[in-house]
Formats: sequence, C-alpha cells, structure tokens
Amino acid sequence: MKIGLRIYVPVITVMLMQDCRQPYSSPAIRQNPSYLVVDGFLNIGQDSTIITLSRTRNLDSIVPVPELNAQLMVVGASGEQYPLYEQGNGRYVTDHLNLNFNENYQLRIITSDNKEYLSDNIVAKPTPPIDSLQWGRDSTGVHVYVNTHDPQNSTRYYRWDYVETWQYRTAFESYFDWVNGGEIFRPLDQHIYNCWMTAHSTDIFVSNTIKLSQDIIYQYPVCAIPQTSEKLSIKFSVLVNQYAISEDAYDYWQILKKNTEQTGSLFDPQPSQTKGNIHSVSNPGEPVLGFISASSLQQKRIFIDGADVTSWNYSPYYNECAISDTIKPIELDQQLAPNVYHFLVYMGSNNGAYFTTPVRCGDCRDHGGTNIKPSFWE
Repeated sequence: MKIGLRIYVPVITVMLMQDCRQPYSSPAIRQNPSYLVVDGFLNIGQDSTIITLSRTRNLDSIVPVPELNAQLMVVGASGEQYPLYEQGNGRYVTDHLNLNFNENYQLRIITSDNKEYLSDNIVAKPTPPIDSLQWGRDSTGVHVYVNTHDPQNSTRYYRWDYVETWQYRTAFESYFDWVNGGEIFRPLDQHIYNCWMTAHSTDIFVSNTIKLSQDIIYQYPVCAIPQTSEKLSIKFSVLVNQYAISEDAYDYWQILKKNTEQTGSLFDPQPSQTKGNIHSVSNPGEPVLGFISASSLQQKRIFIDGADVTSWNYSPYYNECAISDTIKPIELDQQLAPNVYHFLVYMGSNNGAYFTTPVRCGDCRDHGGTNIKPSFWE
C-alpha cells in the first residue's frame, strides 16, 4: 500500500498600501540655523588680506549664502584700526596690513543687522620660507611634498593650502574662424586648442614639530594627482601657500580635518565640537564657525611635465570626434553667429566644402578652462 503525504503550504497575501507612503526629509537637512561662517587670515606681509563671510546652509543646498553689507576691521591692542572693504559676494579686502609681530590684534565684524562679532586676541607670527617642493609617484598617482624649517625653533605649527593649474588640449586645432560670412585666420590670442584649468585645494593640511628637537618639516604631502588624471596630460603646476599658526589654530584645523575627512564608518573617529576663536558679543552662546590667524605668507611653485611621467594612460574628456564637411555657408552664419552658443567649430574649407567639428572637439574652453595662458606659465 502506498501512502501519499500531502503538504499544505498556506498562502499569505500582502497588500502594499502605496498611497500611504510619503517621502521623508530629515529636519537636519531642512532646518538651517544660519550661523555666521568666517574664512580667511590676516596677512601681515605685502599681499592683500581677504576675509569671506557667509552663512551656513541646508545640507541639500549647494548655493553659498554670502553675508553682505557687513563692516570689518582689524583692531590692534594699542587702538589702531585697519578697515576691510566689501568687494562683493561676501568678500572683504584690504591692502597689506602694517601689523607688528608678537602684538595682539582682533577682528571685529558688524553685520547688516547690527550684530557684533569679535575674535579672540591674535598674535601675528612670521612664517619661515618653504625650502623646496618635490614630487614622486606611486601606484595611486603623483604626490607633491613640501619641505621647510625654522632655525629659531619657534614656529612649530604649520598650515598649507594650494592653487593648482594644468594645461590640456582638445581633439582638433582650428586655425580658421568664420566671421561675417567669410573665412579668416584665427588670431593667435583666439586659438582654442590649448587651455588651462585652475582649482583651489579643498582638503585641510596641518602639521607640527612639537615632539621634535628641531623645527623641521620633511616631505609633507600637500597635493595628490590621481593616476590617469587629465592634470598631467601635458603640464601641471601647483602654488603652495604656507602659514605659521598657533597651537589653538592647529587644534581647530585638526578637529575640523577629522570631522570633514575621516568620518565615514562606525570605526572612524566620530565628529566632535569644532570651536573657533570668533564669538558673538551680544550672545556668547551663539555658534560662529571659523578661526582667524595672523601671519606672513610664504609661497613656492613647482611644475611637473607630463612627458616626465611615463605610462600615464590619460583618456581625454572628449570622445568620438570627427570633422564634417556637410554644412552649408548659410548654416555656418547661423551656427557661428555672435552672442549665441556655438555647437560647432569652423575648421576650414576646400573647393566649396566647409569643415566643422563639434564644439567639445574643437574648443577647449567648452571643458571649463580658459585659452588665456597664465602669466607664470613656463
């Protein structure tokens, strides 16, 4: 006799109430306390001092909120005052400040709603020169290193930032232009084959020699060029800025560095309170973001030629570029008219055939750079 075993599996029907689902936006993203942000330093050398004021913004916003129509001045311990002048977009500028080393100064800010903010006392510090910049390569790319020292052993705390510039090219070089219904040779200052791009550093670079017997910084990495980056397709240059800072400033930048760069998982350092040296006079409990230091500025520039970096394997930003000869003169007038966006670049003609290429293939400016060669370029 055969016995059949029948198993019953219950069927459960689940109904999803889609109409009840609503997107959730965290209050931390939506709510903006609009705290004052102060960025810059007091340059006691020959260059200008630039202080930028802005307001905190929502996490889902990418548009900066500049603080306009404020009054800024540097006040010395003996009562002297040095005003800064509004330049627009939250920037306040003054020519070289005649400050004395080892004297106390404060930055005073009065916003357009008559709220006053004052920095702690700031001691102006001299910055030692940068001894040299060097570069090297590893499996991740090219790295630029800074070397400096203070023979007086009195600096101890350092901060750096940089401005990088690189040359790149588009696919084709246009020697001609189409102007007023005719072909002309493109003037040299209007060639659009070579361009230069400039970017400012966004990471935080600080170091100290407090545990060393001598005040020497050796091979500190300040700039990295990722493997195959466009930045080394032809030539790259970086201008490194060096500042002497106080111990308090070092602590501030070190905490900010950890909060902004290293927090990514449960095992990373967790965010901590970042306390600057600027405070509200009327409301001491109001958070103000930023730390103002006073020092001279030391700079040094280095060039790296792409030809000196073998097997870089750079892939151009443009692709599938070709030259077409199907366009007619009347279409050229329309496509290349002044004060309109050009989709094509004129390349020349031959026996009635007019050659063009897409703008990304013939105009390097379309990639975001400028065809004006920097004055410092070698």
